[in-house]
Amino acid sequence: MIGFPPRYSTSCTLNNRTPAGQLVILWLAFEKAGWNISEINPANITAFTHFSFRSWSEQISATLTPGNIRLSSVSTGAQVLDFGRNRQNIRRLQQTIATINETYSNEALDVIYAEREQRIGVKTDTIHLTPERQGFLNIFKPARGFFITPILIVLNVLIYLVLTNKMLFAGSSWWQADVTVLEQAGANFKPLTLFGQPWRLLAASFLHADVMHLFFNLYGIMIGGTYLEPLLGRWRFLAVYLLCALAASIASLWWYDITPTLGASGAVFGLLGFIFTLLLRKFVEPFERRALLISIGIYLAFSLATIFMQTNFDHGAHIGGLLMGILLCLLLFRGLKTPATSKNTLPATALAATVLVIAYFLLPRDVNTYIKKLQQLDENFILSYGVYNTRSEDEKVKWLKNYSIYYMDQNLRIMDEIDQLSLGVDSRKRNVLLRRLVETQKNVFNYNYRTLVEGKNSYDHQILEALRELDEMQKALSR
Repeated sequence: MIGFPPRYSTSCTLNNRTPAGQLVILWLAFEKAGWNISEINPANITAFTHFSFRSWSEQISATLTPGNIRLSSVSTGAQVLDFGRNRQNIRRLQQTIATINETYSNEALDVIYAEREQRIGVKTDTIHLTPERQGFLNIFKPARGFFITPILIVLNVLIYLVLTNKMLFAGSSWWQADVTVLEQAGANFKPLTLFGQPWRLLAASFLHADVMHLFFNLYGIMIGGTYLEPLLGRWRFLAVYLLCALAASIASLWWYDITPTLGASGAVFGLLGFIFTLLLRKFVEPFERRALLISIGIYLAFSLATIFMQTNFDHGAHIGGLLMGILLCLLLFRGLKTPATSKNTLPATALAATVLVIAYFLLPRDVNTYIKKLQQLDENFILSYGVYNTRSEDEKVKWLKNYSIYYMDQNLRIMDEIDQLSLGVDSRKRNVLLRRLVETQKNVFNYNYRTLVEGKNSYDHQILEALRELDEMQKALSR
């Protein structure tokens, strides 16, 4: 079953049983199923399944109302597909309830209730986070405890629909937005953002490249919102979301110099970082806490592991959003059991905003000089390739010696100048590869020059190997 989050619910009845007897039957059924019971009160029992191949720590609840018992199984964490586990949990529970109902008399149930009565309604300092909202359409409807989240979801969808409208932008399609349109609409691009257009820091978090990019980020917003907004309150949640989005954009500028970035994933990582830090503080009910730690922990670990792979993920934004979410959780934690108007909200958000302002002004700002240096490199490469337009061997020898090798030496000097610039993480990594490319291209020219001067094919193997390396490096640089 697919859901937001996936769930399965049904009803059952226990005729000729007192409310106390019904509660005991449910209690015994949960115990027989082997689930971890987290809360018992006169009208409700909540438990969590174990984490295994058959179950992924679903939350199981039974709610007693006059004449009816509501049974529900809900996936926890970032799950979007339950592979029928929730339905299986409820069917198993129904069968167990039926067996116990046939086994015990009313008198036996009364005895068990008397023995366990002291354990009913015991208050703890922990809370439940797993949402109660049901139905796909409800994620788009503002409601008490879930007001800002659907607005963010709808706003992102509307912006995407506008930018992918072919009547407005011919280069776009329903599947993806035109790159030029995204850059004009507010993509986070360092030469623009740092030099006169800081509004892109926030605008970029509401733009998405294609429909899958939009879907996964909206699901992340929904997950974070359903867990956090009821706890934080609408305005405190909005502050957390926007601060995480800004932190993600600033970190993206720290990571990338000449690559435009966009998307809400940095803000999503901030929300998940907030939840993960909250779970580490033992604020959430223990069994639910373990279930969420496993689910969200796996998601974060997998996403962060992509840093070591060649992907088009915005690693800087993910790290920046995650760190801001962790910081905000630590700052706001003391006030989480109070209403959203908690006295520590304003100081906490002000401190986080101050950190962002300082980080913004400390960003590496040599990007425009870097772009000019890259243009000089390209021009020198073009000039050096003039050797391939010569006709005679004598012309080739002269061109290789006086121009091709010379321009590669010039490029190596430019690389030395680039290494002195204050640049982002991605640029520094690319520059290492770019220097190797220049050195390898110079070697190709040298091998060709020696071949022509010596009149022998002694360097064919070296030339072929160097050309293969050049091809691989050019592919890597174009990713």
